[in-house]
Amino acid sequence: MNLLKKKPSKKQMRSKQTEKQMKQRVMEKANPTAQDSIKYTLQFEEGLMHVVEGEYSKTYRLGEVDYEVSMEQEQEDIVVGYADGLNTLDKNSRYQLLVLNKRIDDSLLESILLPYAADPLDNYRQEMNEIIDKQFQQDQRNFTIEKYATFTTKSSSRKQANKNIETIAKNFKNRFEANEVDLSVTPLSGVERLSVMSGLLRPGSYFSTTYQDIAVSGLNSKAFIVPGKIRFVKDKKYMRLGEYYAAVLYIRQYPKYLEDRLIRELCAIGTELAISIHATPYDMIQAKKNIQTMQTLNNVAISKQQKDNFQQGVGEDMIAGDLKDTKESTEALMEEIKENGQKMFSGIFTTFLIAKTEAELEESIKAVEDVGHTWQVDFEVVEDYKEEALNTILPIGKPYLDVEMNYMRDMTSTNVASQVPFTNVELQSPTGQYYGRNQITNNVITLDRKKDLPTPSGLIFGTSGSGKGMATKWEMISALLRYPKDLFRIVDPESEYIPIARAFGAEILDISTGTQHHLNILDMVDSRLLDVEDRNVDLVKEKANLLSGLFESLLKSYTDEDASIVDRVTRKTYAAFEGSQEPPTLVEWFNILLEQPEPEAKTLATKVEPYCIGSQDIFAHKTNIDLNAKFVVFNIKKLDEKMKPFAMKVILDQIWKQVVANQGKVTTRLYFDELQVNFEEESSASWFLNLWVRIRKYGAVTTGITQNISTMLDSPAGMKMLSNSEFMILLRQKPVDLQRLKEAVNLKPKLLKYVGEKVPQGTGLIYANGTIVPFENPIPENTELFEIMNTDA
Repeated sequence: MNLLKKKPSKKQMRSKQTEKQMKQRVMEKANPTAQDSIKYTLQFEEGLMHVVEGEYSKTYRLGEVDYEVSMEQEQEDIVVGYADGLNTLDKNSRYQLLVLNKRIDDSLLESILLPYAADPLDNYRQEMNEIIDKQFQQDQRNFTIEKYATFTTKSSSRKQANKNIETIAKNFKNRFEANEVDLSVTPLSGVERLSVMSGLLRPGSYFSTTYQDIAVSGLNSKAFIVPGKIRFVKDKKYMRLGEYYAAVLYIRQYPKYLEDRLIRELCAIGTELAISIHATPYDMIQAKKNIQTMQTLNNVAISKQQKDNFQQGVGEDMIAGDLKDTKESTEALMEEIKENGQKMFSGIFTTFLIAKTEAELEESIKAVEDVGHTWQVDFEVVEDYKEEALNTILPIGKPYLDVEMNYMRDMTSTNVASQVPFTNVELQSPTGQYYGRNQITNNVITLDRKKDLPTPSGLIFGTSGSGKGMATKWEMISALLRYPKDLFRIVDPESEYIPIARAFGAEILDISTGTQHHLNILDMVDSRLLDVEDRNVDLVKEKANLLSGLFESLLKSYTDEDASIVDRVTRKTYAAFEGSQEPPTLVEWFNILLEQPEPEAKTLATKVEPYCIGSQDIFAHKTNIDLNAKFVVFNIKKLDEKMKPFAMKVILDQIWKQVVANQGKVTTRLYFDELQVNFEEESSASWFLNLWVRIRKYGAVTTGITQNISTMLDSPAGMKMLSNSEFMILLRQKPVDLQRLKEAVNLKPKLLKYVGEKVPQGTGLIYANGTIVPFENPIPENTELFEIMNTDA
């Protein structure tokens, strides 16, 4: 008996049992028989794939480039960048472009819709959800386009293959950058690549397999991406992928010149599809020899025909069309190669369709063929080599349809690059607010300003009657309902937001002469809560500057001596209250002013008396407003016009104090209307901008609204505010403002028509972190939402 041999513990037995159950679960997700139809050997976890023998490939996700709204020169730069990128490929490498036109999943709609809370606001949630759902379903063209580039190389080792492909991808991206095109090229991991293939082979199924699952099963990764059965039906156009019908079409006949709109037109037919374009470079030395040989043989044939023509009394220039075409095409090819540095490729353009029924598939095939006829392209279904066609579609990186060269055609770099995969950029975030529908693509626009942008600061611009108020209120109401824990603060100079405030139970604070609401201008932020940078700011000096700004804007005469006295008195006032639990007020400040010895101080006291202890003492007493309410509207419509700009500053100062106290606990969303009032004087503009930026730094989501954009564009501080805002809603603009805005925001000329003088109310552009899309968001007039949002009545 071996006394050293331990009995297996119950714990070990349970572990084996768990492993067995885990393997069983994993095997249930796998389809080991159908995998034989997928033509690659191994997919490694880091993303590299061993295709066959010494061939390896890797897939990269291509970013967005706004091609359709770009000017002709910009479009040319994109195509040239693309062609230059293809020219970096050598005879041992290949390129595959995969474009997926995917219907937006209903889960996106579910994430956009507002959850009900069984409170009095559910009627607004319901109306907003109905508007969103109607726009989502209206055209049934809610698609997203994904683009992938697969690069293949020949190598004797996995390590060297990885290095080669990384170099190829880097060179490809660099050629775009050299043509001033910013294109992201991001490698896919093994799981991400398998997920793309699974999406093509098993539409609608969620891919949740991990490399741990694959290791436990002992199967090839292919077993986890295929459906239960794959059947290539004889004498039929289609193949069967599980319960689905699928077909692959290829371009059999090309026109002399293929336009750049083919991919866009195919993606616009309203059906899910995949487009796969392969390009295999020729050995250029051999390619030139082949072309020259073809030219020689063609010239011999032309000479023979000319002799025959002479004997028959026919003119020498009467040459058969195919001979003439061959002469022209070979001469053009040689010129492209010699003069323009073009490379020759063996290429193929294929389109993959999948449907639940044979009838649906036939309908999609006809739609693709109709698009082809429009652009003089002859699409034909692949019937003889369906398995090869399927693998040609998948992002494997090998055109398996090259089994017969009649499927392939010779292309130059420009021929391939002319099929631009870039169309229009979209704004879609699964956690975002709904802002309307993209006017070009009809897709929904969603954005989470706090999560999706480097900074959530925003601006809303629009002339009178442009729908600026409606756009602002939609943004505001959807935020109120989507982010119920956030605090909302509105500075309302024209009582624009009172109906919303009443409907949502806001605290409406009337800031005007004679009201009981007071804001203490000398309230100070808790310096212990400031970051290192702001702790070095002289807050007392800033208060002195704030008071100087107040008196300078209100008094007929305000001198440098007056400013000096204000600075001194402010410092003395805070020094007198050092260590006190209560901040000073303008009453105490005024008393210290009276103690100053200069005659100028007495004169100044007489001039500022109404604002310190007189009838205009709105900011001279302790703050008696509870600023902790969820929703607060500062209504300053009844305030004297001279006092409004300053009231805005004091309110902003108060909000900053609250934002600092709440940092890390709750987000404050600030809406500041009539923003231009703060940019009429540069000293005032600089003060306002600094505090605005500071508020944003402590986690607030700030939104400024104005119809007088010129006032901001005339101010250096205004321009800086514009350049630091990553979110904008641009509505109808006057031509003079539009020209200046175009330069400030870098609007492409093709987008200007969406914000011109005659555009419909409530339509325009949304700018988010450099991406600009045209939007529309009509609000039905027979809704309660419209009633509280509309101010034209």
